[in-house]
Amino acid sequence: MKCEAGAQLWKLYFLLGLVLGGLINYGFNAPFAFPGPEPFTMARYVVAGFSLGLGTRFQRGCTSGHGICGLPRFSKRSWLAVPLFMLFAGLVVYLTRHVMQTGEPNKAGIAPLQWPPSWEFALCTVAASLLLAVLSFAPLPGSAHGVICPLAAGTIFGLGLGVAGMTSQAKVLNFLDVAGYWDPSLAFVMGCGILVSFPAFYLAEAEGAKPRCAESFEKPSKSGDYATLTLGAILFGIGWGLVGICPGPALAGTVPNLLTSTPAGYGFAVCAFLTAITWVATDLGLQADGLTTGSDQKPLLHK
Repeated sequence: MKCEAGAQLWKLYFLLGLVLGGLINYGFNAPFAFPGPEPFTMARYVVAGFSLGLGTRFQRGCTSGHGICGLPRFSKRSWLAVPLFMLFAGLVVYLTRHVMQTGEPNKAGIAPLQWPPSWEFALCTVAASLLLAVLSFAPLPGSAHGVICPLAAGTIFGLGLGVAGMTSQAKVLNFLDVAGYWDPSLAFVMGCGILVSFPAFYLAEAEGAKPRCAESFEKPSKSGDYATLTLGAILFGIGWGLVGICPGPALAGTVPNLLTSTPAGYGFAVCAFLTAITWVATDLGLQADGLTTGSDQKPLLHK
């Protein structure tokens, strides 16, 4: 949606909320949400950052954008993207862990369930999320809603990522390692996310539906430009499988991982930075070449 507080300024508030949610997890849920960055080489983090940035831009989405938002909208693009990036991420994990054996544990079995973290934190997170959601509907001036709504949404998202374990690289990589030490818990995370997002998108796409602090919803195209989508999904899957990071957890986890003052923590931050810079640079380049139409979300190569 396009908030009144600037054409696309709401996206900045959302990102700030995402960082804030990560910091709250770091303060109260660090052993579960941020058990420590994976000790990959800087080169691996750099390659993953470029791959994630390009992939996210070309496929116009990530695990949340296509998985949690696109699938319940019955987007053909998302139903193609999700299996593709899951497949390639899994292949990369298999190759690095079980063929190349680059230092990760090479064992089989099912990882023990580690969710939820302390029930007190999970309960407080739910309560805080409900409070933020209610605050978004409070009778405030329109300009205030343009800040509070996206900031609250980003904070709730960041809190959820930490509680779910999506900010833990080890947990994500174990989820992708079906042939090895498999952690199935993140499959339930995505499933529960879709259960929540499906009715929300159903209502949002109803005729006459209007967001709280904007004139209309931005509705990405559900079909078209499958070639670029395929390339993006493959690149995204490769980057995700290399380091277990996707854009949302990357932003939420940058400061907590930097605070570890370790080479791996710096590598994590570099990966997050390169993901963002590559995405922005690619987007600007495509716009300059007339290959993207901006906020109307039409197919990438539509001219």
